[in-house]
Amino acid sequence: MISMTTEMPARSPQPALLQTELSLETNSTIFKSVRVNADAHRISCALTVPEYLEAWISIPGAAPGSVTLASSEDNGYRLDHFSAHRSNLTIAGSYVFCHLRKMRLFWRKTSNDKCVVSVVDFRLRGDFGSSVVELRHTALASADEHAWHDALWQNSFEKLALLFGS
Repeated sequence: MISMTTEMPARSPQPALLQTELSLETNSTIFKSVRVNADAHRISCALTVPEYLEAWISIPGAAPGSVTLASSEDNGYRLDHFSAHRSNLTIAGSYVFCHLRKMRLFWRKTSNDKCVVSVVDFRLRGDFGSSVVELRHTALASADEHAWHDALWQNSFEKLALLFGS
């Protein structure tokens, strides 16, 4: 089962200029969780190994016949989405830390000469045959980015659960 909560940050009683700067940096947060029929080690691999990422990451609005390819990069990975034989979207995930049950990445989405950087946290709870994957995606700079990433994680988590027969 996938659950979702969206949280808007509380405004602090600070000068208007500072509030504007803060709201641009942290417009909203996406929370999602999914139960997966696998142990933490297998799920950790699915969250970090390029071949697994290709199997479950689902780009919102992807055209039929488009493909997402994943590759390893220094301290992370890169996802390139191709449509009509050209790359129209790149996501680079760079680990701040990566442990079996807890990961944090700087998430850089580049499309149409626009680059947006945010932060993704994964936490794995449970063990042996069934675990819960929790996601927190923060520092989304606009409502459009929030909506796009919300759709990305909703569809991707559904595919992740199916990948492990959940």
